[in-house]
Amino acid sequence: MLIAKTNLELHQILSLQSSNKLSIGFVPTMGALHQGHLNLVKRSQKENDFTVVSIFINPKQFNSTEDFKKYPIKTQEDVKLLESINCNLLYLPNYEEIYPQNGQNIAIDLEELNQVFEGPQRPGHFEGVVSVVYRLFELIKPNKAYFGLKDFQQCKVIYKLKETYFKNIELVFCETTREKNGLAMSSRNSRLSEKGKILASQIYKALLDAKSKFMETNAQSHLAKVSEKLSQHNIEVEYFELANAKTLKPAKVWQKPNENVILTAVKIENVRLIDNIVF
Repeated sequence: MLIAKTNLELHQILSLQSSNKLSIGFVPTMGALHQGHLNLVKRSQKENDFTVVSIFINPKQFNSTEDFKKYPIKTQEDVKLLESINCNLLYLPNYEEIYPQNGQNIAIDLEELNQVFEGPQRPGHFEGVVSVVYRLFELIKPNKAYFGLKDFQQCKVIYKLKETYFKNIELVFCETTREKNGLAMSSRNSRLSEKGKILASQIYKALLDAKSKFMETNAQSHLAKVSEKLSQHNIEVEYFELANAKTLKPAKVWQKPNENVILTAVKIENVRLIDNIVF
């Protein structure tokens, strides 16, 4: 596996692939890799000639300095994992490579996407996502880029970025990879105790519970009951709400089949976790 730490090294390697007319797949990450990340890489390997993975913990998308400081760093382990599945290139930039002093600010109107769910809960988060993904797309120029649907709202934001600036890049959104107990795989899970991980399995159970009464009961009252069950497990619920899966507009009644998404954010052991279910 090749490793590029500077933009010059990255450009030299990717120029060779482009000259050979090889298709490039891209998986952006913040490291602390897990099976969900590896599944994205494997999907890219199947669909492209050359796969690039980036690891960059982007400070601009953390609305909490404390959260940024606590984000797990496991670079050596990450390198071994990527080598084990024959990743072609790992891009490991520092802050200055991503955000040079003469860099431009990216203007994009996220409209209602920034006014619901994660938007109000994490001020500035999506602006930070936009800035780093724009820069990575600009540097790597992939044919396809791969993202996990656990960050459902983020996927909507990235799609809007793509439609605004990168129409030639194909986005591939992949199903959430879960532990055997249903817990969505996340780099943040490593901050949970074993007891916390068991408790966190209640999140997906709650989503399945909410889905199980689709069209049978009043959506708002049913979601409120399911959310209350989570609270009874001493899980701090920030939101547990229904939206239209296409527009992400909050909904008070069930949507048409395949247009419902229930999104949730909770805290367990002071670790913030998000998840969703689409049906």
